[in-house]
Amino acid sequence: MDRHVRAWTLALGVSLLVHLILLLGLDDTMWLGQRLRGGLPFEVELRAVTPPAPIPPPVSVPPVATRQTVSPPVPLSPSAEPEPTVVSDSTSPVETVEPGEIESGVVDPAAVPTVETGPVAPDPAPPALNTFPARLDLRYQVRYGLAGGEQTLLWVSDGTHYTVTSVAAATGLTGMFYRGRFVQTSRGRITSRGLQPEEFWDQRGDKRSSARFDAVNQTVLLESGGAPRHFAWADEVQDALSLFFQFALTAPPAASPFTYTVFNGKKLRDYTYTVRGEETRESALGSLRTLHLVRDTGDDGRFEAWLAIDRHYLPLRVVRSDDKGNEVELRLLSITP
Repeated sequence: MDRHVRAWTLALGVSLLVHLILLLGLDDTMWLGQRLRGGLPFEVELRAVTPPAPIPPPVSVPPVATRQTVSPPVPLSPSAEPEPTVVSDSTSPVETVEPGEIESGVVDPAAVPTVETGPVAPDPAPPALNTFPARLDLRYQVRYGLAGGEQTLLWVSDGTHYTVTSVAAATGLTGMFYRGRFVQTSRGRITSRGLQPEEFWDQRGDKRSSARFDAVNQTVLLESGGAPRHFAWADEVQDALSLFFQFALTAPPAASPFTYTVFNGKKLRDYTYTVRGEETRESALGSLRTLHLVRDTGDDGRFEAWLAIDRHYLPLRVVRSDDKGNEVELRLLSITP
């Protein structure tokens, strides 16, 4: 029985193979055999594999702070104003900062407490100056040994700048022997401390000289026909004309003695003056109260001035010695206005 089944199965397989050869043809059958013997062809393409992006580390999320529970506000009466309520994210006390205390990360110096060291004394202010009219005309009688003459002083000011001009000439019989005029001019500024000369001219007959004051460098440049000369000063400087009006503007002085550096047209000298007190003196203007100033004794001889207290402290009488030892005296004859 098994033999018949195997024979029948073999006959059926042979029949199917024959029919397949007939349907496909010999070439296709050979192709199929080769494919079965050599294996099926396939293509392989190599590509660069991009590594996967690194996985970022997990972000730690800070725990959300729990806010304090705020009880509902208590109703207030209409006349009362509600107080502001501050809610803090932590239980630690909160320090409030006012606007303007911190700027660009820097604490405002005004907000930093300072250590008290006691009050600092300010610099002493200069004494107030006496007031002058915009124009003053003064006329003096001059006595120089046996000679006599007159000298006029003209003061002109605009409040910030001044000009003083002095003209002296011999009079009477003296004028027959002494001809020509002696002219001096001083110009400068009016400061809180008085006069600050800037230019000075001196003309004695045919001789002329000029000086320029440099207040910044505290130097004087003198030009008198020869080589220019330079002088320096340390404190306050005046010239031979501005000195009289400096006395008047600052009288009575804040302290006695006091010192000025004075330019007399030829050189600079430091002079110290002392207040002797008040005196009443007779003059062409009547009996006047005066403030008596004396220059300390030095190589330049005597100098005394009596300032008329009720006439803007202008010189009522001046006595001084020249470089030859001769005394010159000025006595005030008139003041306009």
